[in-house]
Amino acid sequence: MNDSPSLTLVLLIGVLVAVGVVLLLERSLSRVLLGFIVMSNGVNLMILAMAGTMGGPPVLWFTEPQDMTDPLPQAMILTAIVITLGVTAFLLAMAYRSWQLEGNDEVQDDAEDLRIVQGEGRRTLRRRFVRERRRLKADIRRQRAELQATIAAADAQELAEQARIKAEIARAQAELARYEAEAEESGMDEQSQETMRRLSDRAETMTAQVQELRGRIRLGRRRLREHRRADRAAERELWRELRRRVRAQRRQAGQTMRAERERLARAEDSDLQGSD
Repeated sequence: MNDSPSLTLVLLIGVLVAVGVVLLLERSLSRVLLGFIVMSNGVNLMILAMAGTMGGPPVLWFTEPQDMTDPLPQAMILTAIVITLGVTAFLLAMAYRSWQLEGNDEVQDDAEDLRIVQGEGRRTLRRRFVRERRRLKADIRRQRAELQATIAAADAQELAEQARIKAEIARAQAELARYEAEAEESGMDEQSQETMRRLSDRAETMTAQVQELRGRIRLGRRRLREHRRADRAAERELWRELRRRVRAQRRQAGQTMRAERERLARAEDSDLQGSD
């Protein structure tokens, strides 16, 4: 005896359940009702197919126990039919009431759900902006540390260079003073004058190098101050953008809530007029 259902019955069950699910996903209550009925019929057929082959009625003294049909699927199908009838009546009442209030049977968006979704959207936006702000602050701190390290290295290099140049200037001045003293004692010749000119030029060159290094340090510090101002301006702009978006979200939520309240007020007015 073959207990497996036929392929036609299996395909019919699949088609009924698929059509029912598609109709249940619609916004119209009429289509939802049709989808529920079609899907319930498909499920009932599936339960019936699971019962196996047909047998005698499950009544003692009329049928042998081994020849009886399983009574459990039949009881489940009867219960499902009763439940389907009750849900069908409930959906019909909802569709009729929606038609009275709105002129259609489409399921409207719930104002509380919209408020929750928009609140979650605002929280997500706020969390994203907080992450952006933290990332921006981390970048600012990193760039500031790099600039400070660069400035510290430049300062150290400047100090070392200044010390070296000062030592050379002092040595050149000492040599110049010695040559001047020797020139005063023995008379200045052309070689001594050339040496003094070279020493004077060298001292002036070293002084110019010191001034150039100081100018570079001042330029680096000026760039650091400009970078800090730009970072603070970018942070302020980020906060302004965050506030603008939050205000826009609040305005949109307020408009949605007002529209929903107006819709409910119109529905109540039409209900009162109909009852009068």
